[in-house]
Amino acid sequence: MSRQNPLMQLWGQGKPVFGTWATMVRHPRFMKLLAVTGLDFVLIEMEHSDFSISEVATMCLVAREAGLVPIVRPAGSDSHDYTRPLDAGAMGLLLPNIETPQQLEQILQYTKYGPRGQRILNMRGPHTDYIKLTSPLEQVAELNANTATIAMMETKVGLDNLETICQVAGLDAIMIGPDDLTQDLGIPGDMNHPRYQEAVEHVIGTCAKHNIPWGFSCQDLTSAERWIARGIGWMPFSNDVNSLFNTFNQAATGLKRLAAR
Repeated sequence: MSRQNPLMQLWGQGKPVFGTWATMVRHPRFMKLLAVTGLDFVLIEMEHSDFSISEVATMCLVAREAGLVPIVRPAGSDSHDYTRPLDAGAMGLLLPNIETPQQLEQILQYTKYGPRGQRILNMRGPHTDYIKLTSPLEQVAELNANTATIAMMETKVGLDNLETICQVAGLDAIMIGPDDLTQDLGIPGDMNHPRYQEAVEHVIGTCAKHNIPWGFSCQDLTSAERWIARGIGWMPFSNDVNSLFNTFNQAATGLKRLAAR
């Protein structure tokens, strides 16, 4: 049997999943540390980082072995930008700026094995834990079922097409990208603007209608509690940079105050 994806199991039980972002820290031990905390997944950032595919492969390998689900946000939109992280061991992809069902379908053609898609067949590698099952058809079906596909909503066009995007077979979750979305809505960075709040409610309502988990990043437990009560299903919590900065910024300020510096 291929490695099971705990995110799928939790979503199947109607439960939310929690993780964080790796945007700067590339040391493999960081993956082990996150796994020990009890988080479900790690988002490995390639779109806005300098991580190489080799580094991502090592991070994915350690995450998998530690029981942490590695999800990669790809660096580009060519077919190999999607398939290389998956072949390197990523157990899912976070797809930037999905605007149409046709766009999502094309990516699923790249990333799902036949008969669902046309992903290039490679039966022994990090993505299969180097185990080759006796039944290739069974193995590719399990790999398809355990590879998570999360689409990001980052433009008004995407919001307008969300109803049909949610009907594409193989979509597992929707994530709002607030920075790009507010910019596209003409209110850059203003998460309190009615236009953004309306967009969030549109995503929640549409995803609930189609039984698709929805979510976005949260930065503190107070906001997390609010959205858990609303039924959020996908929550990246903070990231490596924010966690390090906030911890040591608070410590430095407090220590200097105690020392009257």
